[in-house]
Amino acid sequence: MKTFRQGLAEKKFLLGTFLQIPAADSAEIAGHAGMDFGIVDTEHGTFGADSAIDLVRGCDTAGMASVFRVPRLDHHRIGQALDFGASAVMVPNLTSRAQAEQVIKAAKFHPLGQRGVCPFTRCGGFNAADEDPDFYSRANRDTCVILQIEGVEGISNLDQILEVDHLDGIFIGPFDLSQSLGIPGKVTDDRVLEAIRGIVQRADARSVAVGNFAVTLDQARAYRDIGVRFVAYGVDTLMLHRAYRDLRRALLAEVAAVEAGA
Repeated sequence: MKTFRQGLAEKKFLLGTFLQIPAADSAEIAGHAGMDFGIVDTEHGTFGADSAIDLVRGCDTAGMASVFRVPRLDHHRIGQALDFGASAVMVPNLTSRAQAEQVIKAAKFHPLGQRGVCPFTRCGGFNAADEDPDFYSRANRDTCVILQIEGVEGISNLDQILEVDHLDGIFIGPFDLSQSLGIPGKVTDDRVLEAIRGIVQRADARSVAVGNFAVTLDQARAYRDIGVRFVAYGVDTLMLHRAYRDLRRALLAEVAAVEAGA
């Protein structure tokens, strides 16, 4: 299985989804359907450590890169997510260079950072101290760090944030961004798209990939055309709800048509 960082290095468009259902099956289904990555969403998902690590395992089983969104900038939670074996960590609502530097310190071992050291966790094969002398350097190389820019303050400080070493990606929260621009929920508004376009242009200049969240194919296409490199399409809860809803509507419409012609 490729890490998320390797996927970005291939310079291709990546498609994934958010995972909020506390069951590894949800991750496995997405992976077997061909998704490139799954975002284990502990910011909005309803699970704790036990189910979160199972979702990471589910991603691994299906050959899908795991991105772990922690609920906030928290040194312990960032390190724990990586100890679980996630190939990338995502931190929401970053607004400054100082915050970005804190994330890097939490996600990287010495000499790049101050990540807590325990070679006996899942990411180290449960015994890296004895069996993997390259564990720390490999973890620093392979761990992908993604910061979410979700408001005008983060945008205004974006150039300084992008100067931080070892930053791999920026993920835009379009709904929070629309609210910050004074037009909550209007994610297809030209003002939101223009803000996204500006983020992509500035990040491209620093060779930092940009991702975004989409809930329709038109949105995903628009972001791709702007230059967004990875899109998280929907949430497992949303995808399941839509599938049941659309099936019911289609079937009932057929039944109504037959009854009308009877």
